[in-house]
Amino acid sequence: MVQEPYFFLSYARKDDRDEFVKRFYDDLALELRRIGADPSAQPPFRDVERLGLGADWARVLGGAVGHCRAFVALYSPSYLSSEYCGKEWTAFRERLDKYRQETEIEVPALVPVLWVPMEGELPEGIARYQYNEAGMGQDYATHGLMHILRTDPTGPVYRMVVEKVAARVRMAADRFRLPLTPGLDLGDVRGLFPVAEQQRPAEPGTGHVQLFLAAGVADPLPEGRQRTEYYGRLPREWTPYHPPKYPTVAHRAQKVIVEEGYTSNIEVVDAGLSGRLDETMVNNQTSILLVDPWAVRSEAYRDVLAEYDGQYRPATGVLVPCHDADEESVGEAIWQDLSQVLWRNWRRRNDPHDQLFRVRVDAEEFDDRLAVMLTVAQNRLMEMESTTPYRLPVGPPPPPLNGLTIPGPPPSAPQEPPRDFGGHSAHDPHDPHEPGEPGGPPAPRY
Repeated sequence: MVQEPYFFLSYARKDDRDEFVKRFYDDLALELRRIGADPSAQPPFRDVERLGLGADWARVLGGAVGHCRAFVALYSPSYLSSEYCGKEWTAFRERLDKYRQETEIEVPALVPVLWVPMEGELPEGIARYQYNEAGMGQDYATHGLMHILRTDPTGPVYRMVVEKVAARVRMAADRFRLPLTPGLDLGDVRGLFPVAEQQRPAEPGTGHVQLFLAAGVADPLPEGRQRTEYYGRLPREWTPYHPPKYPTVAHRAQKVIVEEGYTSNIEVVDAGLSGRLDETMVNNQTSILLVDPWAVRSEAYRDVLAEYDGQYRPATGVLVPCHDADEESVGEAIWQDLSQVLWRNWRRRNDPHDQLFRVRVDAEEFDDRLAVMLTVAQNRLMEMESTTPYRLPVGPPPPPLNGLTIPGPPPSAPQEPPRDFGGHSAHDPHDPHEPGEPGGPPAPRY
């Protein structure tokens, strides 16, 4: 039997941080059952519930969009800047257009919901689908459904919106059979929405993210590595979460970056990393380093990352993935090696107040950790732009004010830890203030 999801929920992942999307999805399914609809034979589709490990997500989503009976779209600024939301919306609208051409019937199967208020006018082609009607209330039209879920999730306004949407979905799903689109691959769809590459060209200050990869390859494997399934011929083929939900971790990262409303490009870390990071700062761009912990045993990566560790990079994040099922990476030896290379940054690992250095990030945490890292890095960049030092006018310096200057002790010279990657140290590696840490002075606060 061909699966025809009763409805497809299309939303921007950025809008589901507090699981309000899940709450609405569950309430909508419950309301459909209450009014007599029977979606059990053809269950509705929400990506996080229907995508399993190893699934080709573009084809799975395409199959659902190409076969669903109704399409519920949660409109928001994030939705209209998401490349794949645009692909989903466009692919379903094309099914509606085809049905109208064949029957001259306009099927109300595309059901928009105002999730977060949008700025300005809707793009042409999208505005024709009404997301408000009598009875939904002024609060919904002004603030959107997510605001209502935050403030009064059991109130009459929320209940009315759910009832209206459920009635529209049931009418479309039960009365009409849209033409199917077998074999739909969303990767091949040209979305109607302005995709991130068109909205945000890679120019200074426009939201472009430089993504850098420091990862091993299958031949030869990194020193001490035995398992080949995590690597490919090139660093870009690194899949730390094998079997991968997405083709590679770089592809998964780019998907998160697009959903956050940015553009990106991928580069492999090399000796020119410092210069490239300088360029990103000149261009007001943020950057992310995805680091394979095993890569630090490569001389080329080790020296470059150690150089990075000694620099001040307030708009650069470092994320180190680690799969729980990767037995070779759960031991402490490889993490001790990483801590010696990035010993200054290591002090702020997983600090809840400093989100730009994250290690041992598992598959379930990756998307959220990266999204938060992007936001923090962008905020840091904006703070730096707004706090450009004021230049004093040319002239002699002002006289000192007596009593306001208190001399302090001279700074002590930092002592860097020995670079011993065999697990041995020439002196006690433990910091007296933080047992178990690699040696060295306290790291600067980034």
